Amino acid sequence: MSSSAIIFYVQRNAFRFGGPLLITIGSIGCILNLMVFTNDTLRKNPCTICFRAVNIVDFIYFYLGLLLTTLAVGYDIDPSATSIVFCRFRYYIALVLACWEASYIILAAIDRTLVTSCNAGTRKLSTRRLIRISVISITIFWLLFHIHALIFTQILQYGPNFFVCYYQPGTYTEFMTFSSLLLNGTLPPLFMGIFGLWTVRNIRKVNRGIRPASLTNTGNMTIGRPRIFRSKDQQLIRMLFMNIISYIIFKCPVTIFLIYIQITQNNGKSTEQNIIEQSVIQLTYFWYFIDNSISCYTNLIVSKTFRTELKRILLNVCSL
Repeated sequence: MSSSAIIFYVQRNAFRFGGPLLITIGSIGCILNLMVFTNDTLRKNPCTICFRAVNIVDFIYFYLGLLLTTLAVGYDIDPSATSIVFCRFRYYIALVLACWEASYIILAAIDRTLVTSCNAGTRKLSTRRLIRISVISITIFWLLFHIHALIFTQILQYGPNFFVCYYQPGTYTEFMTFSSLLLNGTLPPLFMGIFGLWTVRNIRKVNRGIRPASLTNTGNMTIGRPRIFRSKDQQLIRMLFMNIISYIIFKCPVTIFLIYIQITQNNGKSTEQNIIEQSVIQLTYFWYFIDNSISCYTNLIVSKTFRTELKRILLNVCSL
């Protein structure tokens, strides 16, 4: 068996068996996350609004992204290859969902940067009202920004009875390639890293400012008492950092491979090499979807508050 046949076999079975598994555990995880983040204990925190938005996007992603890819790659069922309406909608919603997810995580990172600031005026910018306005604005922006996909996506014929839903060849394909590399591959990890490191810097500043209370006690009051982060804020920061790390680990390989394809697109490639590259890109997309499926389980690992709240909710449900 050739190398291309082996990789194609691995790619096909990854989606055939792994796709339904990711959809199942991911859907359960999103529901559990939403149950915790809509609970009275956490729902009033501005950061959890972003987390709820991310989980709603993930849940939609499973059925309008991963499910469709699983059917096409794992089971050779691809309605987008025969219906131009479905073809355009599939690419449009995939682009929108990817940008929504990244933007909401970045927004959560910005909120945590504001919350951990040493400046009281800056901390006051972290409000539910501002976060809601930001989420709604981001949602509308990306819906409008990607309308072009509803016009320029086409069903292309690559051989006898072989049709593929893809971008219109030529300038538009080049535009979409570089746009995807920039909007989905380069800028999101960059901004997440910047605001994540900024938050860490703010926390270290606060920790360095902590002094024993006995040194500043004046008898009636304590002067210069450091601002202490609430436990919930600390737990949310941990969950956010884990989301950022997972995003970088699982989303970036697609970007790296797309860059490789762009660099080598003018090289002479054999048929087998093209098949291998297409199979590898599909495997990187399978890896890409793992991030959407595991956030609940990483939250359980890093956050005691999340574990406590989830346990309490499940016990209440079982007692009904």
